[in-house]
Amino acid sequence: MRRGQLIAAAVAALALVGAAGLAAWHGSRTCGWIDRALGRSGCLGTVGFEGVAPSRNSIAQPLGDGRVVMAVEMRTPDGWRPGLLVFDPETGAEGGRYPLPLRGGVARLFLSPDGTRLLIACGVIRQSCTETGGDAVVTQRDDLRVFADVPVEGRSLTAYPGTPTPPEGYGFEAVFAARGSRILAGGSTRPLILLDADGTRIAELARHDMSAFPAAVSASGIIARGEPGASERGGDRLRFWDVQGGAELGRIEGSAGWRLRAAPFWSEDGATLFVPRSQRGAMLLDRFRAP
Repeated sequence: MRRGQLIAAAVAALALVGAAGLAAWHGSRTCGWIDRALGRSGCLGTVGFEGVAPSRNSIAQPLGDGRVVMAVEMRTPDGWRPGLLVFDPETGAEGGRYPLPLRGGVARLFLSPDGTRLLIACGVIRQSCTETGGDAVVTQRDDLRVFADVPVEGRSLTAYPGTPTPPEGYGFEAVFAARGSRILAGGSTRPLILLDADGTRIAELARHDMSAFPAAVSASGIIARGEPGASERGGDRLRFWDVQGGAELGRIEGSAGWRLRAAPFWSEDGATLFVPRSQRGAMLLDRFRAP
């Protein structure tokens, strides 16, 4: 009996050690409880959204009240379909899920310059991508249940029609930053370059590490950009630069398995960066303090 008890105790001890080791391993990963407690990555926490799958085109747009809206894939009784998800990125509180009248494709979402309307189109504009045969749909920010078809010129969009954008010579990825005083050019298929409003080069921010996601610029003047698979720890990397002079402000080296699934975005005050990921049919949103 004693021998059996000793064996049972040994097995239980090994199980406890194994469970403790597994918990420590999970906790030490990016945004795990050990990582947060020690402040290694600057992660402040994570919220989750079940039945939501972001894509690389899922760019969050602010609604002006602390909430954002994203075009995502949503699980419905009829399967996965494109939709709009409204939520508070700080708390994870949802404000609604709204199916989109699109017939396939990965939806892209654009906010009008005055912040009152949203235009939703396929990832690469193609004819007849809406349920009624149109090119794209538009809806009001205050009512995301009513959609109207809208014609779109060209085969791709980078901004809401009428939004000021840099001249075509800077490439389709180029955007204005810092209230129009800076231009960010390149970033996915070409090196990421920072220029002033006249087109004079200030700095080359990234040469070799390309990204599937556009850079995000905070209200406080910090550029954030994800670099898939570039981390020294085996996951994705986040890099930060000053938008005025291009100085690098810091990096987050993601652990193995830590993968971005959509473009990072900033809080309205620029104090927090939100990073969308995916895990077993849910969207996870990691929250980091600004460097």
